Amino acid sequence: MHQQHTHQQNTIGSLRILNSKETKHIIEKLSEQYGYDYDRTSQEYAFLMNKDNRIYIISRNVEILPYDEMKIDSIGMYFGELYKESLRMSIEGSQMIGPTSSKNVVDIDTHQMIEWIKGNDIEHEDTGKEFVIIRHTDKDTGKTDYFGAGRYKDGKIMNYVSKSRRLIVVNS
Repeated sequence: MHQQHTHQQNTIGSLRILNSKETKHIIEKLSEQYGYDYDRTSQEYAFLMNKDNRIYIISRNVEILPYDEMKIDSIGMYFGELYKESLRMSIEGSQMIGPTSSKNVVDIDTHQMIEWIKGNDIEHEDTGKEFVIIRHTDKDTGKTDYFGAGRYKDGKIMNYVSKSRRLIVVNS
């Protein structure tokens, strides 16, 4: 017998919708790794994952769409990647959680920030084995920006920003 598709399906396009146990695991990782204080009463986001363990985040309002009747190539904002039980935040993911994160956030100066957005690794003291969120605060304006995540290795924080997102010319 042929079953009707309902909105309860667990995929949208090639992305798998994470169930409540998997979502809880992601939230626990954010708290454990970055000290992120997730408001558990706020269930406004759903997490999706592709076959490469890349995590995307979408509004729960998407549930009202008949997405099972649509051809969807991609959806959501790239949030980060689950990498060997660590979360590596995307630029946008770091911008979402950075302001309320209390662990594994590294402040960089303007010179390091320019090197980072060009895609270069930056020299830094040991930050441990976890991924760290990269943060820069402009000394003149006091404005704080977040630039994704990296991991310490051999005296440097390794840059994981994809080539397509790197800037070649930076006006400072």
